[in-house]
Amino acid sequence: MTEVKLSPQAFEVYSHLEKAPGTAQLLDAIDDALDILEADPGDARARRRSFAGGLWGITIRDRSDDWLIIWEHDQDDAGIVRVRYLGADPFD
Repeated sequence: MTEVKLSPQAFEVYSHLEKAPGTAQLLDAIDDALDILEADPGDARARRRSFAGGLWGITIRDRSDDWLIIWEHDQDDAGIVRVRYLGADPFD
């Protein structure tokens, strides 16, 4: 099983969502996506979007906005996935 580590930015956004009212459904969808990464980062659902530098993206649909998780494999440890960005999809 892969270990998923959040960048400070991603952790801050995740922590904010945990405390914000009305975000339970979005948070559940983010948790589901992180579970996919933890179980198998090679899963096609985790690799639907690709970015330069070996980055991959998972789109999360919310009621009003699309959200994006951008992640990569750790350069030194293949058993770690690093989430570099969590937030509104800037490419939407």
